[in-house]
Parts: sequence; structure tokens; C-alpha cells
Amino acid sequence: MASVNYPETPIEYLKGVGPQRGETLKKELGIYNFNDLLHYFPFRYVDRSKFYTISEVSEDHPYIQIKGTIKQITSHGDKRTTRLSALFADETGTIELVWFQGIKWMRDKIRAGTKYIVFGKPTVFNNKLNVVHPEIEELTDEAVKNLGGFQGVYSTTDISKIKGVDSKAI
Repeated sequence: MASVNYPETPIEYLKGVGPQRGETLKKELGIYNFNDLLHYFPFRYVDRSKFYTISEVSEDHPYIQIKGTIKQITSHGDKRTTRLSALFADETGTIELVWFQGIKWMRDKIRAGTKYIVFGKPTVFNNKLNVVHPEIEELTDEAVKNLGGFQGVYSTTDISKIKGVDSKAI
């Protein structure tokens, strides 16, 4: 009976990876097997244990996590300069969410009137508070339970992100 050397098992055999993600992990991040993944450490951690209200948010916060509802979704600009914005509100105020990339995918993912959890870096543009390219997830009990505590942030590439291999996937 042959022994199995799990650390050397090719990464595409890890449940949820498969051939396409496996190829991205190899080419973009140098992760070829289970052992490589086990030794791929985050370069920093973010605190996902606290939820802020929109009225508490300022551009001085390194990152924020808020719960609320998308009130309105709007596309701006033409083909080359298109951006998607969403007005996000809780009981204390509103903030603009903005995407410059992945617009079609985001437009299909988010819906007005739905409650979400938003995580990102607050900034000010034209005297308005906004979050550019936030992480966004539908607000469910399961989502809240899975978000608590510190989460690792891993080095990724633009190509790996486009192909669905971001810090959350890792």
C-alpha cells in the first residue's frame, strides 16, 4: 500500500480549488501544493470584530465595518470612465460606496433595499464620505458569525483577484 504525502499534494486537489483556481494559485502566488499554502502567511491582520454606525465613521479610520441597506444604485460616465455607486444607509446616516472595476459583476451582485455588511477604507471625495471598492456581503446571521475577530490579509495580484483568488478565498 502506497503512502500519501499530503504536504506535497498538488493544490488543485484541495476541496474548493480545482484546476482553474489551482492554475491561478501556481502562476500568480507560487502556491503549488498543500505545504506551500500552509506556509503562505498573511502580511497583516484587520479587526473585523467591531461594527461602526455611519455617524461614527471618519476618514481617519484605517478600516470600517458597517451594517445597513443599499438605498440606490447608479452608474456614472461612459464606457471608459464608468463607475458604479450605491447609497448605503443605516439609522444614523448615509455613505457612498464606489466601484471603478468589476462594475458588471457588482451590479448583478447588489440590490437596492437589501441589507449588507460593508468593510473597507473610508475616504472623503467632494466633501462626501465614501468607501471605494468595499468588501460587501449580504447581512445574514451566518455572515455576522463568520466575520468576527481578526482576519488575515494576504498578498495577491490584480490577476488573482480578478480570477476570484483574494484574501477571503485564501
